[in-house]
Amino acid sequence: MRDKQRDSTREKIVEAALSAMTETGFDAVSTRAIAQRAEVSQGLLTYHFATKDALWRAAADRLFALQDEAVGDAMQAVGPDAPPEQRREVLRRLVRFNAEHPEFFRFLMLQGPEDDERRTWLIETHLMPVYTWFSNMMGNLPPQDIPHAFYAFGGASSVIFSAQAKCSGLTGIDPKAEATIQRHADYLTNLMVPE
Repeated sequence: MRDKQRDSTREKIVEAALSAMTETGFDAVSTRAIAQRAEVSQGLLTYHFATKDALWRAAADRLFALQDEAVGDAMQAVGPDAPPEQRREVLRRLVRFNAEHPEFFRFLMLQGPEDDERRTWLIETHLMPVYTWFSNMMGNLPPQDIPHAFYAFGGASSVIFSAQAKCSGLTGIDPKAEATIQRHADYLTNLMVPE
């Protein structure tokens, strides 16, 4: 029972941190504000996470675990020799993940200073495996184009969902609508892996 309660409290804290950090970024949020959002004491937060950095890493781990849960199996099944439709399907699933988790892109963009230990950890722990997979899957592209394709797809598959209110106000479309998600996924995947 105690283990369940401890895990539940920890999860509540990570969720609160993720929510806060995707709204204002790492630097702008305090652990005190996260504790308030999680409805726990500062002491309890510190018991679970000795530093704000440790809490940030737990939030990053959570996001990438969600991505792996949603598309990890499909990503592992698709290599450079996969038929175009199979590659397009995994890219569609990534778009759908970004639609369902707009906080993913915001978290990455608001992580804090670009040149620090957190950035290095994030690259080594989570981003490099995804980049390596993408590079292999898009092996039909010249190597010098892979970084551009990676960031073009990453941004294009995310921004419409992470900036939903702006997108709706500007274009009149609802990024949360199923038809919009499907159209966006088809559009991007056909750009990345043409018929």
